[in-house]
Amino acid sequence: MNLALKADIHIHTREDPEDLIYYSSFELIDMAAQEGFKVLSITNHNTLTYSEYLKDYARERGITLIPGIELTIKGRHVLVYNVDPQKIRRDSLESLEELKDTNTLIVAPHPFFPGTCALRGYFLKYIHIFDAVEVSHFYSKTVDFNRPAARLAKKAGLPLVGTSDAHQRLQFGHTYSNIYCEEDPVSVIEAIKKGKVDVVSKPLSIPTMAKIGLRMFWRNNVILKLRKNANAKKLLANE
Repeated sequence: MNLALKADIHIHTREDPEDLIYYSSFELIDMAAQEGFKVLSITNHNTLTYSEYLKDYARERGITLIPGIELTIKGRHVLVYNVDPQKIRRDSLESLEELKDTNTLIVAPHPFFPGTCALRGYFLKYIHIFDAVEVSHFYSKTVDFNRPAARLAKKAGLPLVGTSDAHQRLQFGHTYSNIYCEEDPVSVIEAIKKGKVDVVSKPLSIPTMAKIGLRMFWRNNVILKLRKNANAKKLLANE
């Protein structure tokens, strides 16, 4: 019987072009190794943060790294894994069906969370496309947007995967998956599809949720915008 592999397959790092994050992919791998993780996927927005060097760096620390991307398609977020970025069409959610393969994985992230990037009604409309559904760390005992997604996943016979969707160190480690398989990307993907995965999770306190939300807002809506404006001014000055 395969041992459980501690896994988090939805994480963002400093290399993300859309969010302000203070740790790099290498720092994330070091942090994850210290916490006993065996499987990771860095899923930055609309960009693949993966290389042979990064894969080997993770392997030297006992971690299997799976290539992943959080795509934005028609304004909605979708997680795809082990996919050649050149083969991805981003004109419609229906086009995701072209990516379905034995060695690929398509996950619905935070389908009913507040915000325009959540799938919401599109999740049910295109539920046949997804291989699994995310249970995000960002919930409390009283506020839990994972519940409707979990109900629909159960009805559709889709497995759940626990992730951090971390943009901050504070978010990492509260929710993750135990996956029962061999330590290679294809085995991990196959195991998830077959439901050989358990979600390990504990709710956040309301103050912790507030702290995470305020940090996210401050970094992306204040600091990042100020930096972009400053860079734009430099470019204009050099013209």
